[in-house]
Amino acid sequence: MIRILMGSYGSGKTEISINLALKLKSSGKDVSLVDLDVVTPYFRLRDLKKKLEELGIHVVTVGDNLRYSDLPIIPKNTDWLSSEEAVIDTGGEDGAKAVGALRHLMNGKNTHTYFVVNAFRPFCERPEDIIENLKKISTLSKMKIDFLINNSNLGDMTTAEVVLEGERIVSEVSRKTGIKVLFTVVPEELIDPPETDYPLFSIRRFMKRKLGIGGMRT
Repeated sequence: MIRILMGSYGSGKTEISINLALKLKSSGKDVSLVDLDVVTPYFRLRDLKKKLEELGIHVVTVGDNLRYSDLPIIPKNTDWLSSEEAVIDTGGEDGAKAVGALRHLMNGKNTHTYFVVNAFRPFCERPEDIIENLKKISTLSKMKIDFLINNSNLGDMTTAEVVLEGERIVSEVSRKTGIKVLFTVVPEELIDPPETDYPLFSIRRFMKRKLGIGGMRT
């Protein structure tokens, strides 16, 4: 199975990709984690490659000599295609274009695409804005979106009320598009998780965080 996480910039795709890969690994699967965040040279999987590989995850990214390159570079390694599970972390519109460029390699493969939403990021506050971004990224990636993921948060200021407000907005996107919500994300440090309409996916934060409105940087 190839699982592709897409979404607007700053929606939290990288954190979810890491946690999803680790969950799949814990079930005994052979897992590859593919870095297609091709624009921002910081806050990417490549910074955690050694740590994740120690945990048994095969990380596919650019070489160390290009680690902080400010150029859109797609890893040449395609051995992830033979993994039992491949999780692809993309970055915004440019990441969606990278998926589109690799689309031919995935023909005939079992794939699921996920659109990650943080309703507290700029230009993601209204269902209409989220749907517009979803359609744009779907077009650029040349792939249909299969599921929505509610990752609405305010970083260290996330509360149960924040999570539920995000879920309300993402539910409206689901109603208008017909795309199901797969789960709602909550940080593991949230002491009193809310009762949600969708399964909870608790995540450990691995990436550096930027405090303030809009939540996680990744």
